[in-house]
Amino acid sequence: MKSEGDREQRRSLAERLNSLFATVRWTDTHGRQREYSTAEVAKAVTTDPSHPSTLSRSYLAMLRNGSHTNPTLSVLEGLAKFFDDKRPPGTPPITVQLLVAEGDPEDELLRQRLADHQVRAIAMRAGEMTPAMRRQLLKMIAILDQDDVGENGLDNEKGNRGLT
Repeated sequence: MKSEGDREQRRSLAERLNSLFATVRWTDTHGRQREYSTAEVAKAVTTDPSHPSTLSRSYLAMLRNGSHTNPTLSVLEGLAKFFDDKRPPGTPPITVQLLVAEGDPEDELLRQRLADHQVRAIAMRAGEMTPAMRRQLLKMIAILDQDDVGENGLDNEKGNRGLT
């Protein structure tokens, strides 16, 4: 059985771009979620001074329909920056690697967290457990997460109001 990561690796650049267009949205004055147009994205990438790339609406359309499949690195950087700047909070970062399917953007977050000795020790111990023991451990962690909510309704660790 193929994993989600394997399916992502097989997706084309056009499919990944169209997925970003479908999921990264803006809210209009009536509160409706809207998809960015090809022209809007091309203009935003071209006018962004943080990178040297220019991108026409027609070229971006060709990338989206799959007739062009090998954009320059600067075009990929511009597209990744545009969608990353607009992505919903709490979602994985949008990178050039994501666009060219060179890895999972959550891998970097995993590497950062595993850099902590205690996190790594917990992960190593969990790796030696049976599936039933891991399920029990996750239940215990969920209970501990609930205990983190203070008496005033604020999550002590995250500073968020309400449930975790």
